[in-house]
Amino acid sequence: MKILKSKTDEYLVTLLRKFEEEIMGEAYFYGLAERFPEPHQREKMIYLARVERHAAEAVRPLLEKYNLEARPDRDLHEIGEKDIEKSYGLGWNGYVDYMVERFPEYMPEFKTLEAMAPNEDLVELQILTEHEVAAIEFANLEKAGDLNSTRPLLAYLERG
Repeated sequence: MKILKSKTDEYLVTLLRKFEEEIMGEAYFYGLAERFPEPHQREKMIYLARVERHAAEAVRPLLEKYNLEARPDRDLHEIGEKDIEKSYGLGWNGYVDYMVERFPEYMPEFKTLEAMAPNEDLVELQILTEHEVAAIEFANLEKAGDLNSTRPLLAYLERG
């Protein structure tokens, strides 16, 4: 295990981890899209996968800035695919309940990353954080039966 020498080291390790988790998430949601039977379910999982990729790409310039090298996408995708069957096994409504419960638990990690960051990195990191806000809002709308539950995902993707 690497011993972190400074707050900067902690920031960089966390930044790289969050980037890689978004790539893993992309594969996870695409995998769920392949399994859920209803077209609207598949479509929603595809939007979530696109949101994950968009969030990762938003911080990719920071990885380049700090010369951080992420593992190859294929390796990260393999990791992301590990929990697909377990999640699919919850069924659609069970999975929506899981999202509503679990996704908000990720928010402190994003806020902590922002708090560690130098000011000049905040624009990219806020885009990263906003993806989780959009996913949480989607999950809550989906649970409520809102037929336009993808609205926050689409808005996030459109903001570029």
